[in-house]
Amino acid sequence: MRKFFTTNNLIIIFIVIIITIVNAVAGVTLTVSPKFYHIDHKKGLILVNQNINEISIVGEGAISDIQLDRKYSFIESVPVLSTTNSYQVKSEESMYTLYFTQLPVVQIGAKKEIADSPSVYAGFSMSEITGVVTESAIGIEIRGSFSQTFPKNSYELNFLNDTVTAQSRDIRLLQMRTDNKWNLQAMYNEPLRIRSKVSNELWQNIHQIYYKDKEPEAKNGIDMVYVELFVNAEYKGVYTLSERVDRKQLKLKKYNNGIKGELYKGSEWGGAVTFTALPPFDNTSLTWGGFEYKHPEEETNWSSIYNFVDFVKNSPNEEFYRDYQKKFNLENAVDYFIFLNLSRAADNTGKNIYIAKYKTDDPYYYVPWDLDGVFGTDWQGWNINVTNDILSNGFYDRLMQDRSVNGFRAAVNRRWAELRATVVTEEFILAKFRNNYDYLLANNVYERERKTWRAFERDAEQLTYISTWLKNRLDYLDVAFGSSLIAPNVVLSTANNQINAAFQLYPNPTSDYLTITFDSMPFELIIQDMNGKVILTSALSGKLNKIAVHHLKRGMYMATVKSDKNIKTQKLLIN
Repeated sequence: MRKFFTTNNLIIIFIVIIITIVNAVAGVTLTVSPKFYHIDHKKGLILVNQNINEISIVGEGAISDIQLDRKYSFIESVPVLSTTNSYQVKSEESMYTLYFTQLPVVQIGAKKEIADSPSVYAGFSMSEITGVVTESAIGIEIRGSFSQTFPKNSYELNFLNDTVTAQSRDIRLLQMRTDNKWNLQAMYNEPLRIRSKVSNELWQNIHQIYYKDKEPEAKNGIDMVYVELFVNAEYKGVYTLSERVDRKQLKLKKYNNGIKGELYKGSEWGGAVTFTALPPFDNTSLTWGGFEYKHPEEETNWSSIYNFVDFVKNSPNEEFYRDYQKKFNLENAVDYFIFLNLSRAADNTGKNIYIAKYKTDDPYYYVPWDLDGVFGTDWQGWNINVTNDILSNGFYDRLMQDRSVNGFRAAVNRRWAELRATVVTEEFILAKFRNNYDYLLANNVYERERKTWRAFERDAEQLTYISTWLKNRLDYLDVAFGSSLIAPNVVLSTANNQINAAFQLYPNPTSDYLTITFDSMPFELIIQDMNGKVILTSALSGKLNKIAVHHLKRGMYMATVKSDKNIKTQKLLIN
């Protein structure tokens, strides 16, 4: 009988089998370029934004390892990678959660603490899934006013050629404009992180700047793109990288032997921004009546906007209705009034809005800003299910009395009909919300946001809430801006009146009990710590209420009372 297998043959076959088994068990090792991986060692979080189909692989079978700054082993082998999933990996004795994302990832490194002011030098790096990496020196500071009390901060970025000369550097980011100044918006008070982005998109669908033919690059509004942010190797969550409202965005005329273009920001609630008072101005100050002076930088002179507020507030009816369309662009006034009420941006009737002028003798116009408390929520992100009112201010109060054939009411009526046939429909607006939500969900952003900010909960019912709220709002506005607008029977209610319902909270500071009075009943009391965590809630129905707070730890809190139509917040000190 022939001897088919020698001892050597058997040894070779055995070795081949062992190697095959080892390779099968070892599986595939992924290798990711350093520009595509981002690691927060403290949180145990790894984020990779390389296209999954382009990641280098070695081996066959299921995925078992990934090579980054070092090798990480999957706890369970993975047949296919996805941006919707998370994966547990281990390196030495440390556990990490690994994610893949399509979003651009921004890395900022600063040696000094980032504060409100002044800005500090830092390094900026942004990698995109396409492989494009943008690097620059920057100055960075925390932006916002009340939003600075949130644990998740927004940032203002100023791009620089270097940190020695600190010379500004214009740069184009994510197909947006070319500029040296950018914002990173935290969206901490937005339940699904989608309202401000959708609102800014919708505004530009509704309105185009009136001198577009003269300035093709001029834009009334801003673009925003989702990114994920690391600061000093700490993951901070999802942000929007956004353009800014400024002279360059609007293409306002520069200062030239005098003021040409003008720009003012409604930064506080004041009589001038709401056209309800005319305080004296001081040209040595950059603020007046709630306005902040933005352009030009070469000269501060409030007289022009002062005269316009004076005209709105004090001019006789004959003069006002004869001349207002010369002083303020009618199409802009109409579009913003519709947008303000469509989104029900109650915090944007005077504050959180810009007034601009292109050049001398041109009319003023509005530019929206800070569109977070919209479509059924307030500026803190709480649901405010009010759909049956009209938001206004002192300027719009007077405009709504213009019943002439070519006047404001008629223009709103015509424009509403046009928009209802195009972009102001349930289908169009809800598709924007759904598309942005689906994008964040498909990239598992909400899971990372929850891991990073414990107060955040993804509530999918928010989409249903927005849908119901929008339907009811459109139904109401179809009547308010429809034929009833010609035969005036719409009751105006300003956001200021709603917000400033009588409210008292005392004693403050306190240690034992808190007394709360609020004219709008019934209402809810909500006490949060400075990280946004709800510490106490109580439903109250009387005008005078006493609540025990002796069990709360000493420190600063935010106390909010809210009803269906009113809301008020103030700081509370427990000692």
